[in-house]
Parts: sequence; C-alpha cells; structure tokens
Amino acid sequence: MSQHKNLSRVERKSIINLRDSGLNISEISRELNMSRNTVKLWLRRFDSEGSLESMPRMPQPTIPTQERVQRMVSIFEQHPFTSTRLLAEEFECTAQTIRNGLRRAGIKNRKPAKKISLTEAHKAARVRFARDYRDFDFSHVIFTDEKSFQSSQIGRRHVWRVNNTRYEPRNVLPNNESGHVVVNMWAWMSAAGPGELVYIPGRATGATYLELLQDTMLPTAKTRQWISENLFRQYPLDYVNIISIVVDLVGLCDSAIRSFYTFFTGEWRLQCKV
Repeated sequence: MSQHKNLSRVERKSIINLRDSGLNISEISRELNMSRNTVKLWLRRFDSEGSLESMPRMPQPTIPTQERVQRMVSIFEQHPFTSTRLLAEEFECTAQTIRNGLRRAGIKNRKPAKKISLTEAHKAARVRFARDYRDFDFSHVIFTDEKSFQSSQIGRRHVWRVNNTRYEPRNVLPNNESGHVVVNMWAWMSAAGPGELVYIPGRATGATYLELLQDTMLPTAKTRQWISENLFRQYPLDYVNIISIVVDLVGLCDSAIRSFYTFFTGEWRLQCKV
C-alpha cells in the first residue's frame, strides 16, 4: 500500500472527495489501495488545517568534520562524565550528533562503577591484608558489616568510555557521602550462609554494635548447624567470655564496622579491615 509521505496532491485530494461522497475510512482505503492510517492522517490534517500540503521537513543535522570529531573524542577521553547536551551547545550541533560521533570512535554510554574514594594508605593496607590472608581458611569466619543507603544529590549519572576500562579511576564515580542518609542496615554471614539483617535507627555506636553481637549475631549463629558443629560445640565458650574479648579488641579499631571474627586456638580474635 502507498505510504502517506509519498502521496501526490492528487491522491490526497481523492481521499477528501471520496469521504465527501459518503465512503468511510475502510472503503476509501480499499478504493485507493492505501492504509487506513494514511487515510486517517490526511482526513485529520485537512479537517484541522484545511490544507493538503506536506509539513516542512526539519533540516538534516550537520555532519561534523573529522577534526571536530577528534576534539569531541579527546574531551570525553579526559572528562568521560561530560554531558553530551552541554557539549552540543559548544559545537553548535545536536546531542545525537555528538553521541553518534562518540559511538563511531568506540566510546559508548555506560553506567559507571561506584567506589569509595581511597587514599594511597588505604590501598596499601588492602593489598597487605590480601597478601597476609591469601591462604587463610575463611570457612571458619563470621563476617559482619554495616551499610548506609543514601540518596544522591546529583541524580543518575552516565559515563562515556571504551570497552574494558570500567574501573579506570577517571571512569569511576566516587561514592561520596551526600549527608542524606536513608537507612542503615547491619548483617552477618559465613560459609554456612547469610545470617541476620537488622535495621539500625540512626548511626551505630560502639554500644549499638556490641548489642548487635550479643543479642543478634551470637544467638542466631548458634542456630546454624555448620557454625554450631564447628565452633560452639567444639569450644563451648559462654557469651560473657566472647563479648568481653570483643569489648577489649573493639577499642583498638578506628571502626568496628568493617571487621570479621574468626575462631581458632580456643579463643575469638578480631581482625580489622581498612
């Protein structure tokens, strides 16, 4: 069937004449061998505008020169979070033209990785920890952690980058605190599976953390068969002894949030992670 964009003025006039003679849309469509949508389009346009002329076409977007494309690519290589809309204003073209040029250069729009900003000391400490415990048996470890879910002031962000560069520093979005804390959660897990997930109203303090260990982690850990068989039954320490050891050691850490507890040589020990 004919498409409305290819109709001549005579064909458009025929649609109006057939409607005026009493034919409905389906009958006009069959008579002129064109789709019902095409018939409806021109009838609606004639009724609303009184015209059968084609609408003016938008000019085709300007194709940037190779030099301009290279400038675009260079900008996004150095500043991958640049807005294509803002750059389009500078280059006096559409944002889609910018995006097309970037894609042809192998630079694609991605969701950025979010990472906590680390100092060189943090990085060195993490590497040292990984090396020290490379061969450690973590099957006898209970991990605990607190997570603060926060809103963002900047909204959704996108990064323009080439493949296999997700974790390069310039492509990573720093996960800085916004100050708008939504909710704090705490949980523990081990090789036996996940433990308890607990909501923490406000910010956790040392007293809150010890309460979580005594009233949540230890009671529920004893109900896990693997932990009970391998830890508590082999070494029947009471809660008071365990908590007293934790109290002594928590004071040595800047944060008791990122930590794990391991049971060996008959006593609990706390190892702090940066």
